[in-house]
Amino acid sequence: MDTATILVVCTGNVRRSPAIEAMLREGVGQIGGLARHGINVISAGSEALEGYDMDPMIASEVALAGTRLTRHQAYPLDVADIESADLIITAERSHRSEVAKLVPSAVKRTFTLVEIAALSDLLGRTALGGPAGSEADAATRLRTLVQLAPLQKARRRVRRPSDDDLADLKKRSPREARRLVTEARGHVETLLKVLEPSLSLVSKPQRPAPAIPSPAAPVESTQPRSVHSTRSAG
Repeated sequence: MDTATILVVCTGNVRRSPAIEAMLREGVGQIGGLARHGINVISAGSEALEGYDMDPMIASEVALAGTRLTRHQAYPLDVADIESADLIITAERSHRSEVAKLVPSAVKRTFTLVEIAALSDLLGRTALGGPAGSEADAATRLRTLVQLAPLQKARRRVRRPSDDDLADLKKRSPREARRLVTEARGHVETLLKVLEPSLSLVSKPQRPAPAIPSPAAPVESTQPRSVHSTRSAG
């Protein structure tokens, strides 16, 4: 099985990026995740709250969305992760700039979550497929998406640049946490459906949502990888 890596970036690596990471890796609702197809999904923060768990309110909402959660610890953005990633997804345009500061050449494979979901939707599943009568695997589909997505930018209609940002919590409240996770989930589902190798999407088995014991994080964040050595959030 061919492999690939997605790096998700936000500020603190305790809210947005860990939530996106978990949903991409494990799947959401009845849509299976990318881990089963050999795609490694990790996350980091441009100003990471190193060692912090995912914000408990965000974790609860992600679990309620049907995503299995493992232990997560916030991890700082570094050059090695950027260079090894096939696709870099950021919460906001400002995070894309932070990635480019560290590795300028990475800008061509760096998109905000809102942007890459919209571009993948414009491309559709067929554009990422393999030769006639076959289906490309998820890693190949991912790399093809990175190559073709920039060509779709002219087809997009964005009212204002900030529309490409996934805004952090305006205040720490269950309502705001639900708003953030619901918005992120919609974009993640679009990506999962386009990257799924099989023509008939395979639903993942139902499993109970786990309780997430994590200390409240004081500042905005994205999901860190739990075990940095294996690049998996936990």
